Amino acid sequence: MAQGSGSDMAGKVGEASDKVAGNVQDKVEQGKAMWQDAKATAGEAMNRASAAARDVSAAGAQAGETLQGVARQVGTQASQAATTLYEQGTNAGGYVSRYAAEQPWTALLLAAAVGYGLAYLIHRP
Repeated sequence: MAQGSGSDMAGKVGEASDKVAGNVQDKVEQGKAMWQDAKATAGEAMNRASAAARDVSAAGAQAGETLQGVARQVGTQASQAATTLYEQGTNAGGYVSRYAAEQPWTALLLAAAVGYGLAYLIHRP
């Protein structure tokens, strides 16, 4: 009977070890599948991040070009305004000079009136 019990026991141990080996094999296969899923998910995330970085870079470059264009336009307009103002100042100075040469007494009275008005505004309490 001892021999029969020993072979029953060996059979049970063999079955248990086959069961454990099967469970380990299943866990290994599940781990491989999880690793492959994680690897694929990480690859997708990297591709998305790369695409987002390219989009941001392109938007930044476009914004830089737009700002440069606006700066050029503002510079051109400021230059034109300064030129126009200078020409108008030159014309006004020429007009005052001609008027003073043609009518010196009237120009003197006007200058005195303007000077008196400014002095009044400055020294007023």
